[in-house]
Amino acid sequence: MSAIDSSVLFDIIKGTPEAEPSLQALTAAAQRGVTCVSAPVVAELGRYFGKTGQLQEFFVDAGIVYSEISFDSALTASMLMHEYAMNRGSKSRMAADFLIGAHAMLQADCLITRDNGFFRDYFKGLKIINPVA
Repeated sequence: MSAIDSSVLFDIIKGTPEAEPSLQALTAAAQRGVTCVSAPVVAELGRYFGKTGQLQEFFVDAGIVYSEISFDSALTASMLMHEYAMNRGSKSRMAADFLIGAHAMLQADCLITRDNGFFRDYFKGLKIINPVA
């Protein structure tokens, strides 16, 4: 299962210059198996859709399923947030980033994201797929 970060979906929704490679990465991941998003990604994307049904329709059309964040993933996220704070990490990092990373690390095979530096630094062993790298 391939987890998808909101950065990649933002590209597609907003039609950024990175939209084409992001779409290609999602297509390749779907050919390998299931693609999924977790709650923080749904929350981050929701503002771009007028109604809840439109976001769900987008996921269905894209072949993306919703995957619950397990208790173990949430605990891992909290431990990594603590480590990040102890290293005086930027205050711009939100709990959502840690939840997305922990979910991908423990419940998926990889994370498709354009934010590979942060995820590589804090989620050791997580396979990162960067569509624009």
